[in-house]
Amino acid sequence: MNWLEQLWARRQAHRDLNEEIQEHIDEKTEELVRSGMARSEAAAAARRQFGNTILQAERGREVWQWPLIDGLFRDARFALRQLRRNPGFSFTVILTLTLAIGANTAVFSMVSALLLRPLPYREPHRLLALERHVWGIAPDGQRVDEFNNGQDGETWDLLRDRVPAVECAAYSYGFDGVNLEAEHQVRYVRDHRVSAEFFDVLGIKPLLGRSFTKDEDRPKGPNAAILSYDLWQSVYQGNRAILGQSIRVKGEPYTVVGVMPPEAVEIFPAELWLPLRPERGGEGEGTNYHVVMRLRESGSLAQVNAQLQPVRPAAFDRYAPGEQKQLVAHPLQANLAREKRGSTLLLMAAVALILLIAAANLAGLILVRLARRTQEITTRMALGAPRIAIIRQAVMEPLLLTLMGSASGLMLSFFSLKSFATLFPRDMIAVGGIHMDGRVLLFCLLCAVGCALFTGIFPALATRGAKLQPSLSGRSTLGHAGSGRTRNVLIGAEVCLTLLLLAGAGLLVRTLVYLQTLPAGFDPSNMLAASASLDDIRYRDPAVFQKLIRESLVAMKQIPGVTSAAVGLSLPYERGLNTGFEVIDGTRAGTKGSSSATYITPEYFSTLRIPVLAGRTFTEADTKTSEPVTLVNVSFAREHLGTTDVVGRHLRIDGTTKVTIVGLTGDVKKQPGIEGDGPLTTEPVYYVPFTQVNGDYLGLVHQWFAPSWMVRWEHPIVGLPEEMQSALGQIEPNLPFAGFRSMSALQAQALSQQRAEVLLLTVLASLALLLSMLGIYGLVSHMVVQRRREIGIRMALGCALPRAMAEVARSGMVATILGLLCGLALSLLALRAISSELYGVRSLDPLTMVSASFLLLLAAAAASFAPTRKIARIDPAASLRSE
Repeated sequence: MNWLEQLWARRQAHRDLNEEIQEHIDEKTEELVRSGMARSEAAAAARRQFGNTILQAERGREVWQWPLIDGLFRDARFALRQLRRNPGFSFTVILTLTLAIGANTAVFSMVSALLLRPLPYREPHRLLALERHVWGIAPDGQRVDEFNNGQDGETWDLLRDRVPAVECAAYSYGFDGVNLEAEHQVRYVRDHRVSAEFFDVLGIKPLLGRSFTKDEDRPKGPNAAILSYDLWQSVYQGNRAILGQSIRVKGEPYTVVGVMPPEAVEIFPAELWLPLRPERGGEGEGTNYHVVMRLRESGSLAQVNAQLQPVRPAAFDRYAPGEQKQLVAHPLQANLAREKRGSTLLLMAAVALILLIAAANLAGLILVRLARRTQEITTRMALGAPRIAIIRQAVMEPLLLTLMGSASGLMLSFFSLKSFATLFPRDMIAVGGIHMDGRVLLFCLLCAVGCALFTGIFPALATRGAKLQPSLSGRSTLGHAGSGRTRNVLIGAEVCLTLLLLAGAGLLVRTLVYLQTLPAGFDPSNMLAASASLDDIRYRDPAVFQKLIRESLVAMKQIPGVTSAAVGLSLPYERGLNTGFEVIDGTRAGTKGSSSATYITPEYFSTLRIPVLAGRTFTEADTKTSEPVTLVNVSFAREHLGTTDVVGRHLRIDGTTKVTIVGLTGDVKKQPGIEGDGPLTTEPVYYVPFTQVNGDYLGLVHQWFAPSWMVRWEHPIVGLPEEMQSALGQIEPNLPFAGFRSMSALQAQALSQQRAEVLLLTVLASLALLLSMLGIYGLVSHMVVQRRREIGIRMALGCALPRAMAEVARSGMVATILGLLCGLALSLLALRAISSELYGVRSLDPLTMVSASFLLLLAAAAASFAPTRKIARIDPAASLRSE
């Protein structure tokens, strides 16, 4: 029998004893009444007769009820009554804690999913990722230390042959999807290409059917496809007979060999899986495969890295002599979280500061509230109340507030978690998504306990040092001499942390403004773009591809209001295709490099209004039979050719094709490819005419990129997306647009992470500012109440009202200024941690620091002087009469 059962048994025994005693008392009372005694005297006599038995029952009550627990329940009921009498105070504190703990819980859910929660696969601790580690000194003298996930086909082959400690799988994904023909319509779906061993390595078993076989995963092997559960349900209505049937994907028949279970979570979200079919030479520039490995039962990470050390693929020869190369294995979870770790921990630090500010604010408000109860508490102490009981009651109120705030914060986080996740771009969300689990609940409990301990220690110290005699006289307040200084320190700490948050939010806002106001290099107004997947066997024929492009552009130009139209493999604000080239002539002849490349139609530059600075643009005369030509942008000319006088120079692309540079164009902002700093950059780009690309090139690039059709209008056109789809449908009815985007939407997508960080940090900084104002207001308001009699006497003796108000507000301003000084010193150290998230502004930007300090100073001044208006209602004569 455990202690709870024992306690319950004792309680039942006590109840039975009470009932038996009461029956005997009633019987004896009736007997005495019948003998002629008055009922009240008879009852008293009966109770005296059973006095010893009653004493035994009372002692039993102490046994089962536990005096400490009984006292705690009484204190809790008393605290609840006090809170009900002050609904404004209670609501303010609970709302503060709800927002602070809710924000911490939501962000910790993100941190837990990314760094702590195991990946949703079988034995996730055995999953590894293969990386290329490059370190040393680059040719330009810069120190290099970087990891890259991309591998080529040769590395994939060597890995399977020479690293027996693991089971290996590979995958590759594009940035767009494919077209699926089903139920007499074509649907755009996201696909993912994986090797035959992929699902076995992750430990995912298909709901129906099987995974890919090695025969299906070889070049030119049988076409096979695996459906996601949602695609199976939405398109094929959950028909089990779909297994073995043929569906048309990318214009070819594919046999459905499996259906994934609904709970299956993949590294890259997809609706359809196709065989990877890796080639030893790789795809494109060769390093577009990603390798995931599972440790065998007898293997270890150290053993895997030892087996990887002698593996030296030919791709290592491309690195400079001063750079060291090595294949290494890392835990898959750490690999997937590497790029997201910094931003996520930054947000976690921000919400942790909010929790500290809220706790300091609550402690200050509790001290003010406790000081107003001086007369009540000291009177109880004078009447003999134990000091421990007073301390217990003082601590119970913040404890209840913290528990209620934590509970409501947890509910707020639970119901808003899905909306919270939508604030961030998909690549910032961990595999498996964000949801509540035991770690999150434990974290919320720890937040509640931490706040309760922090806020409870101050009233405990204040009541412990209470002075009885002065308080009974009505002239002093509860607490020791340093209680006022304690409140000032709490306010200063709030201001210090608030300044740090305001400065951090200001730096991120300035970064976003800088990125949004960068010269785009083109005219983004009055434009709409739409992408369509051409990863289709039909469009690997250059003649069919060119016919589609030409005729669809003619149809779109006929839309009323459209002034021009063009097609390009990539657009501004998008990442481009990275491919290699070689400089043939000039001072840098023989130099090889990699650059962003895109095919375009002749109207591309005029539609986007990108300036052609030298030479000419493409024309209809640039065909497959004419001289191969290209245009390069200014960044390409300066970085790879060393001059902007490039017209007439030559490059070799695709390893064989010699092209002539016929023009120089301006730079446009794009997302960086292999290299680049920041979410938007002006990287080197070269352009080729869509009429001079071959079938192999089309089949390769369309696996990763979907070209975009763009139109420019002279006035807004109602239903323009439908008109564009109709124009494309006239040429190819089975080719749907995947989506429509304006240039501003493209820019917003490129800056989605910065926008999410700015939004969240700005909200947190605003909340911190509000809490600081509330704390300062409470401090000064308490000073007005505390010094009301003194102020009245001074005003009666001639002190001017403005002077009296300024002297009372001074305590809030002094605490604020001290907090500002500490905050500036802290910012000099702490803001360096976000330097990697800043662009166009330094972490110690003077304008941001001055602006944040000035804003906080204004808010503090308003919060300090607002409660001093009560001084005007003080009656000096009444103060003199009280003396």
